[in-house]
Amino acid sequence: MSAASTEALPLNNRSSDLKISVVTLIVFSSIFVFLRLYVSWRNRNFFQATDHFLWTGHLLAMIAAIFTYKTADVGAGKHVWDPSQTPDHLEKYLKWLWFSQLFNLYGMALIKLSICAYILMLDFTKAYRIIIWLSVVIHVGNNFVFPSVILLGECQPISKHWDVAGTQPGSCWGDKPKVISGYSGAATNILTDMIYTVAPLVYISRVQLRKATLWGVRTVFLLGLLTTAISTLKLYEMKSLNASSDATYTSVNLSIFAVSEVFVGAFTASLPPLRKTFETLLRRVPLDSAMGSATRSKKSISQKSMGKGIGNSYVMKEVGNSYVLNGKGIGRHARPKHDLDNDSEHSILEGKDAVGSITCTTEISVAGDDRRSVMDQGHDWV
Repeated sequence: MSAASTEALPLNNRSSDLKISVVTLIVFSSIFVFLRLYVSWRNRNFFQATDHFLWTGHLLAMIAAIFTYKTADVGAGKHVWDPSQTPDHLEKYLKWLWFSQLFNLYGMALIKLSICAYILMLDFTKAYRIIIWLSVVIHVGNNFVFPSVILLGECQPISKHWDVAGTQPGSCWGDKPKVISGYSGAATNILTDMIYTVAPLVYISRVQLRKATLWGVRTVFLLGLLTTAISTLKLYEMKSLNASSDATYTSVNLSIFAVSEVFVGAFTASLPPLRKTFETLLRRVPLDSAMGSATRSKKSISQKSMGKGIGNSYVMKEVGNSYVLNGKGIGRHARPKHDLDNDSEHSILEGKDAVGSITCTTEISVAGDDRRSVMDQGHDWV
């Protein structure tokens, strides 16, 4: 294209949009993945399979995002007729794009397996567990095996993918297998997201929980629909890119959605184990604000005394069928470990034995002062 014919064409640049999106998504998702892994390690002192899938998938996703960021330095976001677009830049663009697709593919696959592994830990029915296993088979086939064959086998040698000059010996398939792989992968992500979101919502509707807990669990699983929305947008952008003659500029939206899909997936995969942790923190903040400094001072004195000499004050805490008086346990039953484990699957859904039952943990401070007051320290309904 001659210089005269390009004078009237737009030269706007969207490289910064791509860079800002990549950096923002990496920071945002990393915060939640770190919290998820921290809570898991704090409560168990080891990582489960779901944790290993999550951190390895997130690591691969970050590598993919770095390659996506590098594409913005060599032409991504610019029009193909931009004077700065050189054959050398285009070759590097295609090279970094191929590596970003490869690592993004494996990162997304591992994060989905993390979600599957976590859901299989919950107390679902046998029929639903079979559905989960079938979804794993479909996911591995359409989002791992098939795309891997396309990326690794489409061109021989692999470097033919970024052979702009066409001088390197070798051959590549047509565009049809790549298009089919892209559409089938996005469709599979939408299907599996619906399974992992809707089915748990149906299940918890049959479990008797207090409204705050019920809506907290619902919100956590409904956030999984964010990845469904992003996968849907990816399908639309794939169609636009296939019909475009300005690939380096048109592909920006698709690149952003591809990076968003895997990092938002990591974010939503981190939320279920953190639900109870966040709920506890949110419950404490307004309580502390309402009590004021004077009440917090009294509470501190009461907790420190524990019946050790401030009047007749003492604290009696009910835990299940046991009591703790002056720091010593009274009763035969120990508190279940998962009550202390914010990362346990029991913090999300109750087991079979808990259906139809409600447990209340109450802390009561009885002060034997002149007013003979009884102060309720709070209730924790589960």
